Amino acid sequence: MEEFWNFLVRYAGLVALVCAVGAAYNLVTAYRARREGRSAMFGAERQAASDRVTRSGVFGLALVGLTLLFFGLALLGAGGSPSAEPATRPPSRTTTPRAGITPSLVLTPTRQPTSSLPTVPPPPPATNTPSPVAATSDGSRKTAVVTGTGDVGGLSLRKTPNGELIDKLLDGTVVELLGESQTAVGLEWKKVRDPKGREGWVAGQYLIVNP
Repeated sequence: MEEFWNFLVRYAGLVALVCAVGAAYNLVTAYRARREGRSAMFGAERQAASDRVTRSGVFGLALVGLTLLFFGLALLGAGGSPSAEPATRPPSRTTTPRAGITPSLVLTPTRQPTSSLPTVPPPPPATNTPSPVAATSDGSRKTAVVTGTGDVGGLSLRKTPNGELIDKLLDGTVVELLGESQTAVGLEWKKVRDPKGREGWVAGQYLIVNP
């Protein structure tokens, strides 16, 4: 028990540092999710951001508590009680064999090597193959017009589906469809390029595809 306590106190500072880094990461994540929730246009986006705020905030506060706990243990170890001195081993007595008597051999048990099972390599990561770029009959890429977003100030152009906001595209803006689509927070997102050449993701339900 004393050896376990000494081990815990010795490495408490390192554990406190790891917990502090984890707490900082989760709290920053919660703060960013809160900002995204405020700027979200849809109720589903705000709900997803609220869930991330709650989850990251709880983890962050839990790690803060662990940081304080192990930091206190580290201070206790620094101030610490004097460790017990190692017991002095009494000198060994050498036995001189008598004449005509052969000392018995001491057999040291040999530890058998532990056979390890073959390591199975992990499966290769799945690759997300983008769908082919939509094109018209003459070989040019299809375009679409933003519509139905006048009440909310335009359609959100984001870096990733339901991700960081790039800009707002007003109704009537013509965008180029890049042929990729994903589903997030219950919405179908399409990758587009706006008139300024910026690529991003928009909610497909607010696009009218040109023939």
